[in-house]
Amino acid sequence: MALMRYCSLLMASVVVFGGAGAVAQTQATLSAEKNRLARMEQSQENRMVDVEDIENELVSYDYKLGRAKDALTKARDHYQQSQREYEQAKREDKQNHNSDSERQLRKAKHAFEMAERGVDSRKRRIEIIESSHKDLKTQLDEAKNAIAQGDMRIAGQKRKIEQMVNSMLAKADAAQHRAEAKKAAPVQKPQIPAPSVAAVKAAPKAAPQEAKPEVQREIDPDLLDYVKREQARLKKLLADGDEGKHTFRSLDLDPPRGDEIPFEFLGHNQYRLVAPVEAGRQIYKINTWKFRRTIPADDDGVRYVFIFDGRRLSRPRLIMYPEYVLSRLD
Repeated sequence: MALMRYCSLLMASVVVFGGAGAVAQTQATLSAEKNRLARMEQSQENRMVDVEDIENELVSYDYKLGRAKDALTKARDHYQQSQREYEQAKREDKQNHNSDSERQLRKAKHAFEMAERGVDSRKRRIEIIESSHKDLKTQLDEAKNAIAQGDMRIAGQKRKIEQMVNSMLAKADAAQHRAEAKKAAPVQKPQIPAPSVAAVKAAPKAAPQEAKPEVQREIDPDLLDYVKREQARLKKLLADGDEGKHTFRSLDLDPPRGDEIPFEFLGHNQYRLVAPVEAGRQIYKINTWKFRRTIPADDDGVRYVFIFDGRRLSRPRLIMYPEYVLSRLD
């Protein structure tokens, strides 16, 4: 409401004072700050996707750890049984040394050694899983800390925009008061002589307007880091060249407007497409899943890369970023 009131007052001041250039500059500054806020919100959404992915990995490792501990318990039981059989075979071979007792001793010894190796290998597996689980917990803590910091930056940016609007509103109010005071005072129109033919001929011709330089897009460092991580993840995942089986008979993006767009299968349940987006808070539907995303005003009509990670059908991921960011990765 404050912004709408500011706009109406500001336009009134433009009509009175002709300050269109100042108004355009003010609006451009406000638009830039609002676009910066949208970039922050977009990066925050990407962080939340990362947190969700890490949490999914942790659930997977919890399951792996439980199975590994069960396997270790069974391996230890088998080891103890093999140890008893080995000790029994040694006693029997000592009492009745013959070819049969010697053969049984070799078999019992081999079984005991294999059982011992089984216990050791399962211990190492648990250590590896616990180490990976610890690393994931560290990543999760870092990602949650980044989200907390992002929330503070977003809150600060919202306050900055609110302060800008309030300042602009105060100036627009003052401009309207000055305009009303000027209208109230009687002003005699000065007599302006009609321009002569010679003066009209001597008037300089308007210079042709120069083409405006193309505005350099602002790329948020967090967005650039996000794209680099996702590119590295995808490259590592597809490095073996084995595409694997298609999980979906068809996978289509249903944008807020327009027709459905099919995804291209990359392999390992990774799917990709490139399509233009609309600015604002959007909901993208992919088959039966829905994903909310924020698109900055500067990216209205810009082509975005969509990557659908379908390795976990219970909680799939949607990775999105502007296509023009790829040119900044080198």
